[in-house]
Amino acid sequence: MVFKLKLVLIAAVIVAVLETSSETIKDRIAQLKSSYRDYEAKNLVLFIGDGMGLSSISAARSLRGQLHPNKLEQLLTLESLPYTGLIDTHCQGTFSSESGCTASAIFSGIKQIPKTLGISNVEAGNCDIEKLKKAKFNTILDLAKASNMKVGIVTNTRITHATPAALYAKTSNRFWTMSQYIPKDCDVESIGEQFEKRIHEFDVAFGGGLKHLPSHIAGKDMSSAFPNVHFLTTAKELKNFKKSQDSKPVIGVFAEDHLYNAINKSDKKEPSLSSMVSRAIDFLENKNGYVLVVENGIIDMYHHRSFLYKSLKEVLALDDVVNETLERVNLDDTLVIVTSDHATSFTFSGYNRGVFEYPMFNQSILNTSFMIYAHGRRGFKPGDEKQIIDNINKRYPSMIKDEAGGTHGMSNVYIGADGPRAFLLTGVHEQTYIFKVIEYAIGFNRHSGAPTLIAMTVSIIFLVIS
Repeated sequence: MVFKLKLVLIAAVIVAVLETSSETIKDRIAQLKSSYRDYEAKNLVLFIGDGMGLSSISAARSLRGQLHPNKLEQLLTLESLPYTGLIDTHCQGTFSSESGCTASAIFSGIKQIPKTLGISNVEAGNCDIEKLKKAKFNTILDLAKASNMKVGIVTNTRITHATPAALYAKTSNRFWTMSQYIPKDCDVESIGEQFEKRIHEFDVAFGGGLKHLPSHIAGKDMSSAFPNVHFLTTAKELKNFKKSQDSKPVIGVFAEDHLYNAINKSDKKEPSLSSMVSRAIDFLENKNGYVLVVENGIIDMYHHRSFLYKSLKEVLALDDVVNETLERVNLDDTLVIVTSDHATSFTFSGYNRGVFEYPMFNQSILNTSFMIYAHGRRGFKPGDEKQIIDNINKRYPSMIKDEAGGTHGMSNVYIGADGPRAFLLTGVHEQTYIFKVIEYAIGFNRHSGAPTLIAMTVSIIFLVIS
């Protein structure tokens, strides 16, 4: 019986391989011809997989193949986009990267000093009010609103976390999310205060992080605190909400902290990333177009904690949302981009003597550990190469133990795109180039009558190779 089952599995693998390898040069040429659109896009949907390095994408694909053998050799949806490339993610003055300065590079076209958001050439932690005012610059939020477009952000992190905050916050420290985190002698606004002050500039904003919002901290009812906003706090409210003809923003903050729900499906209060994106598009569609930024930030958080299985499941959750969005939007007028802000120290390597003998989660081949972190919460111990990793709550081993959590990788990350002017996102580029393509593809200010704004890239990069 076992032998017959193996034959069936091998046959399934062969079929899958044949099906995936049947793509021809002719097929590829046809795909490129049909997807080539050299005109302005009406809408933008930008997906960011936080910490989703190339190794995470490859490992997630392999995990999906293990869970669903018929998809073993199939690319993820995000890998199947017609135009793909690589992005260099380093921040200003360093080889490394972190989510604040990388998100700012994507949203503004400006390289930043690590930990800073929305300001240029100001060191982290600076409290000089006048200097900070002069250092502020626009992001795609500002440019889209100036063009009478609608704007939305969807994240499964706190709405004040680095990536979403890079759209609206101007601060010298991305960790100053609440006033109590700011030094007493530093008279600047927290990121939470800035979100509340600019809340009406969003048409849609979904995420977590109630505990970082000043009104909630003060014990106020959020709907009463913001009467000109439709404020949602549960998945049920999001599902049942019907947008009227008013122009009030739809703001959903669905948890005190982050939304850890791709794995834990039992929490009905927190909406999934899929449902948040679907409803966001419902509310954003209009004649002037929209800009929607979608982040899965939990990918990186699980990597930092060495929860590999959970992190890869989050990659697959993001891929499902990308697929749903591609099926829904009109690619003739909507530019869809999928990328990451940075990689992590996770590596995916080893030998494999059989297609179905995948050791990464439930067995070991040749006593080789195929998946490991360079450094992370759990060190490497003798016998780890034989350990069964099939429990989502297990921490995966790392060569160097670091209780503070694993760090980011310095390698390039993936980018893929489809829609108007997506062909510009091929090759290898600096992260700031993404903004330049967005600005050119969207043609900001087309509805306002004002001349197109061109972002000035201010970079001081102390690198031999940039």
